[in-house]
Amino acid sequence: MILILFQFANCKKKKGIDATEWKDESLKITSRICEKYRSCADASWPGVPDKLKEFTKSRLDEANCQKEFRNSNAYRLLGGDPKIIITSYRECSEKIFSASCEALKKGVIETIAACNEFKKIQQVN
Repeated sequence: MILILFQFANCKKKKGIDATEWKDESLKITSRICEKYRSCADASWPGVPDKLKEFTKSRLDEANCQKEFRNSNAYRLLGGDPKIIITSYRECSEKIFSASCEALKKGVIETIAACNEFKKIQQVN
């Protein structure tokens, strides 16, 4: 009985796929995305209310950004085919890196197929 409970507990803890290389790569990508958005937001800070400014800055802080991502489907390779998850995140992030701040503010990310695919993956429970 104890052995069965131990196996069940281990199974729950390891939800997702443990892919160390992907976890390292995805955290680096996530850091770069947060840095991009932080740099884009710098010009907008004067017009943002102080409470919202503090909240937003803390969310885009590298440590917090990575912490949030560690809880995501993409980090744990859940919510779809791992190859599709990895490919969509890589493609979406490259589009984000190449987009101008103005394009990002206008919502260009909503028009990128890879980003839309990635968004669906992230929303799977």
